[in-house]
Amino acid sequence: MLADVIFRREIVSSPGLCHAPRLAEAVQILRNIPEKSTKFEDSQKLLARIYLHQEEYQLASSVLEELLARAPGDISVRMLLASSYAIAGKDEDAVSNSLAIIKSNPDYSAQPYLIISFMRPQAMPDGAKKVLDGIVNNAGADSGERYKAAFALAKIEEVQGNMQAAFEYYQKGHAADRSGRPFNIKRELGELQKLRDLVSAPRQTSMLSAGAEDPAGPKPIFVVGMPRSGTTLTERILGAHPDVHAAGEIGDLAKAVTDVVGPGQISEQAARIDAKAAARIRKQYLDALAAYAPDKQFVTNKTPANYLRIEMIRRVFPDAPIIHTHRHPLATCLSIYTTPFAMPMRYSDDLGEFAQYYRGYVDLMNACFETDQNGQIYDLSYEDLVSDPEAVARDYLAHCGLDWRPECLEFYRAGKAAATASMIQVRRPINQDSVQKWQRFEPYIGPLAALADDPDIRQWRAAVKSSRRAVAA
Repeated sequence: MLADVIFRREIVSSPGLCHAPRLAEAVQILRNIPEKSTKFEDSQKLLARIYLHQEEYQLASSVLEELLARAPGDISVRMLLASSYAIAGKDEDAVSNSLAIIKSNPDYSAQPYLIISFMRPQAMPDGAKKVLDGIVNNAGADSGERYKAAFALAKIEEVQGNMQAAFEYYQKGHAADRSGRPFNIKRELGELQKLRDLVSAPRQTSMLSAGAEDPAGPKPIFVVGMPRSGTTLTERILGAHPDVHAAGEIGDLAKAVTDVVGPGQISEQAARIDAKAAARIRKQYLDALAAYAPDKQFVTNKTPANYLRIEMIRRVFPDAPIIHTHRHPLATCLSIYTTPFAMPMRYSDDLGEFAQYYRGYVDLMNACFETDQNGQIYDLSYEDLVSDPEAVARDYLAHCGLDWRPECLEFYRAGKAAATASMIQVRRPINQDSVQKWQRFEPYIGPLAALADDPDIRQWRAAVKSSRRAVAA
């Protein structure tokens, strides 16, 4: 059906290029499928998946609850429902549905065990470790299942204080991911070098006159940084401001660039952006933002990997504030390494390659700072933010052209779910609980350990203060 084509093209085939209007079209089609249709149940599962992708968790849950009432024995529906509850922070419902799946079919999937291990490990049923070990040690099992099982076992050991055993399971999980998805570190490091060269190249003229022919509607704020560096918390504080809509991780920039200059590596795409292309990309992206929140002053794009697109952003939006988040390198890397991402970070599967990639990321960001002549980038230290939330939040809101609102620090009251690995942390007030968690695994991290003493990385422990002040702090 057309809706399935739209969904697969926009999300499954090109997850970074999903586009809100196309998904809205798919939703409309699916909602009009009659209940008596033979395609109704499949269409509703697809609708729920789209809602989950759009972070509309209540809508997803409602669709799945109705489906489950029609077919109580459909484990695939219950699994989707448990996942939607987990993301929405409904711990009790997520765990109870996961336990129901395990009770009816213990070998169905590692996913229910993974949900329990991270949300309520004390509820893990007897025999879980035997089932999970069986999945991990089954070379013929799906690599994704082995990855999930290993991470569930790692969390079980971690909660019990067995850090070495936990880390060994995390390593097995990453080995499973690497076996299913080969990775070329030389290619990735080469791309980072090409991006550094592009960022550092002399500029002849400005790409375009910022805002000269903009359509009416919100303007962008970009939040970038390595995963697990504080991007979600930073965006939630921004999103609590009445003039801001927090859109989360959206693919509209990547789609606009691809539509205008064609597909390719990010460095290749960025090199093709001349003044004419920049104007077309800018208009398409601003039109997309208006579809999210036409009455807001700003719409945030919190796609961490957009640090790879900073040169694109500067060519298309030389007036847009960019917030780069960072934290202690080992805190960032260990958090990435021990988090069961839906799509794991492939550079993290091998500890040595992970250290290489992190250094490449640091070199790229340093080049961005060195060429940031207009003070467009605000460098935000996670440790600074959690130690003095109001002072730091005031500062980066001012960087974005926003006045201070005390409710920005009460973002957790909004009840908005987070589809990221930070979903638990951003449901409560700012705290420093995770600042030193990485130290539990320090004896086992091998080549990552050297990152803490690298002179080019140590300077990041003090954030680079922005010279851009659109609003007095």
